[in-house]
Amino acid sequence: MPAADHSLIALLGASPGASTAVFIALGVLQKCFSSELNPNGWLPKLKEIIPSYGESLIDDADLCRRVRAETARVLHLEYA
Repeated sequence: MPAADHSLIALLGASPGASTAVFIALGVLQKCFSSELNPNGWLPKLKEIIPSYGESLIDDADLCRRVRAETARVLHLEYA
C-alpha cells in the first residue's frame, strides 16, 4: 500500500497469493511510479523482464506463442 504522498510503499505476499503477486506489484508500479514507466525510464527493462507487459496476448497471437514457448522452456515443460 502506498502512502498518500507515495513516499513509502509496502508490498507483502505469501504463498497463497503468489499467483497474483506480479499483477499486484505491477499495479503498485503503475500507481506509484507512473512517471518512470516510459521509454526513457523503466519501461525497456520491464518489457525485457515481461515481454507481454502492456500487450494483449489475445490480440497478438505471435506474442502469445512466443511467451508460452519461453515459459515452457524455462519451466522444462513440453510445449503444446
